[in-house]
Amino acid sequence: MIWFILAVILLLIGVGMIAVALANGGDGAGFGFIPIIVAALLMIPACLYSLDVGEVAVIRNMGGSVAGHAENAGFHAKAPWQSVIKYDTRNNLINFFKDTDYKYDGGSAEGKEITVNDRSGASANIDIQVNYSLEPSAAEMLYSEYGKQTTFTQNYIGNDLRSVARETSGKFDTITMLTDRGKYTKAVQDALTSKWKSIGLTVEQVSVQDIRYPKSITDSYAQAQAAEVAKQKAKNEQETAKVEAETKRIKAQGEADANKVLNDSLTDNVLRQHYIDALKNADQLIVTPEAPTPSSNPNDSSGRGSLFLYFLVRWQPSAWCRTYEAFQWSWTSPRCTGFDSRLGAQKI
Repeated sequence: MIWFILAVILLLIGVGMIAVALANGGDGAGFGFIPIIVAALLMIPACLYSLDVGEVAVIRNMGGSVAGHAENAGFHAKAPWQSVIKYDTRNNLINFFKDTDYKYDGGSAEGKEITVNDRSGASANIDIQVNYSLEPSAAEMLYSEYGKQTTFTQNYIGNDLRSVARETSGKFDTITMLTDRGKYTKAVQDALTSKWKSIGLTVEQVSVQDIRYPKSITDSYAQAQAAEVAKQKAKNEQETAKVEAETKRIKAQGEADANKVLNDSLTDNVLRQHYIDALKNADQLIVTPEAPTPSSNPNDSSGRGSLFLYFLVRWQPSAWCRTYEAFQWSWTSPRCTGFDSRLGAQKI
């Protein structure tokens, strides 16, 4: 518009100079064409404008009415008395965090944190970011309602975001706000998406960066959390103890069952055969005064419980002890020792 005004002024000056020169006999009339030529050159930028990718132009007439919009990147033509108002359609970011000074740039803005109250009435400060885009076709309506995009961002976007954040926080309790920030974030995004869709805005992403409660509330929560952890730990220990006890019971039952099967299999004939095999394979037989001599009658099983023998297997006396003890279900458990000459060993 400024180029058009300058061109008109220069055009009038040129026409005036020519008129004056003609009134005085025509001398110097040629100088009047200089401002006219300059005015014509100024009309070029007054009639052309360019758009970058991600921009939309609203064409405004001199009286303030909207003549249309353009959304394709490149050069465009317009009437010299029309003006162009550009809107950013993408990469718009609203960032409210901590004690930040307010700053607006097209569709983007920075500002102070948002103070909200949860369902429990507790107050918290929230840092939040919102990325949104604009439908090019909505630019005309937004300009008619709010004027430039910076004004729209300041008077609508910023205020609406704060309002939605406060309304949504009232639906969540303190614990949820502290422990499940994602649920609150999604609720804010859903509310903004529903509300802004009607005016041609698309919410790309909402990110709640931080939720800060007073120290008294966070300390109480930390204590409650520690108590819950201790409770869960005790519960886990009880479950572990139950599992260990059940494992021991099952193991003991299995051993008892195995012992019963083995004991049932050790008949008198089997025991006598093991006794005979042991005598054949032993290098020495030691009979102590503490134990009675086994009966010479192979059919006599009355002495099985009192028989007390020491078998010394060459190089492995302890191995024989283990072998012999395997039959302690029917024999008195032997007292196994290493070879001792004081026992009066007798060669077999």
